[in-house]
Amino acid sequence: MGSLYLLIDLLVISIPFAFSWHPRIRFVDEWKSFWPACFGVLVFFVLWDSLFTTSGIWGFDDRFLVGASFLKLPVEEWLFFVCIPYACVFTYFVARQTWPLPLSASLPSRAVVALILVLSLILALTHVERLYTLTACSLAAAYSAWLLFRPPTWLSRMLKAQAVLAIPFVLTNGILTGLMFWTSPVIMTNPDLITEHIVWYNNAHNLAIRFFTIPFDDFFYAFALIGLNISTFEFIRERRSRNNSKDT
Repeated sequence: MGSLYLLIDLLVISIPFAFSWHPRIRFVDEWKSFWPACFGVLVFFVLWDSLFTTSGIWGFDDRFLVGASFLKLPVEEWLFFVCIPYACVFTYFVARQTWPLPLSASLPSRAVVALILVLSLILALTHVERLYTLTACSLAAAYSAWLLFRPPTWLSRMLKAQAVLAIPFVLTNGILTGLMFWTSPVIMTNPDLITEHIVWYNNAHNLAIRFFTIPFDDFFYAFALIGLNISTFEFIRERRSRNNSKDT
């Protein structure tokens, strides 16, 4: 059981990594844009993660880890911020290549983002004493506000990709938070019943509402994590494209 978290990381990235060389995808050609984006976003989330781990807002069960750590975070958690973004941006890129969507920020897409913004703000402002809720929802709100202020042409594709990723997100995050030992209703209001998990949460700092075993706050966290990786990837990709055009 000591390598379960590592196994999850490797399973998440294995298929996207293997198909990165597929001739109809060639995501490997986008690595010059992806890796700077990934590591740039990683710095922010690792610092946040390390602070909350040392503060006891969340933590990790050593029984499911290999034992190596850095900045108070297990190596598996560092890999999480590489493997999850890789799989998500890969999925987005495949969708970008295959979905015949117009390159515009459609009204329904902006409406979805506006809904996330309003909900995030309400939760952040009404739960300022719950640090995970406050920070995750504030970040989701700030990111949503940016998307509305300067809606990118790829907004619709990003939201559709995030919707597709919802199922693997629930499965992966569910396993990390105890889904294998889950015996409660789909919506859980007493998360203290969860006694077996790879990642544990101090429920005084989140909404104490679980979807299966996943803290509801995690959906705002994931929206920001995936979105910022995609946004930074697109920013670097577009900038490289403009520079290449100037050189030719």
